[in-house]
Amino acid sequence: MIVLCLEGCHGVGKTELLAQFQKAGFPVLDEAFMEMPEYALHPQTLLMETVWLSNWFMRLLQMTQTVKDHDHTIFVADRSPYSAEFYGANGHLLGPVIREQINELRTKNIFVYTVLVKVDKELLWERINKRLIAEPHRVKYNEHSREWMEKTYQWYNTHEWDFLILNNQWDITETMRNMMTLLSAFAEQNDRTCWEQHGLFDRSSSFVSCT
Repeated sequence: MIVLCLEGCHGVGKTELLAQFQKAGFPVLDEAFMEMPEYALHPQTLLMETVWLSNWFMRLLQMTQTVKDHDHTIFVADRSPYSAEFYGANGHLLGPVIREQINELRTKNIFVYTVLVKVDKELLWERINKRLIAEPHRVKYNEHSREWMEKTYQWYNTHEWDFLILNNQWDITETMRNMMTLLSAFAEQNDRTCWEQHGLFDRSSSFVSCT
């Protein structure tokens, strides 16, 4: 089982790209994949972040029992466990733990890969402001703050990720084509089983016609 986790600063287009994967036939795990109940502790405390991480990984393990043909399935997720490293109040403590947990999953043939979706900084700020006009409630997430964008952008672009995809185009389908080309090249050098199951090397598949 392969889990591709889309990561990046708010406004880079993760949700749109996730929708493209879903349209292409990939099962997706959106941000509701692992909802946490509300407790007295703030959700970004170290305790609650570690609970969230444990539940995230347990959900993947459970899917090996409940998802048919899971060994040959590629899931695409909105964000990865590394989000807790940035957003958590003591997230710096979580990075090494997350990396080891991801490594341990490989013993059960669960491979988690991260994809940084990147947009040039000024273009990103332009997109964020346009989205705020359409979705003003995002102010509560501090998305109107240039300082917050700078901090978030800096963290994501200095963290280590498995893949990098640029989303400077206004046409998300072009970004999707570039993403599939990148994955095709990676799959050629690795176990092709899961990728072939999704038609990655089937030239008749509409979502790989870019290669």
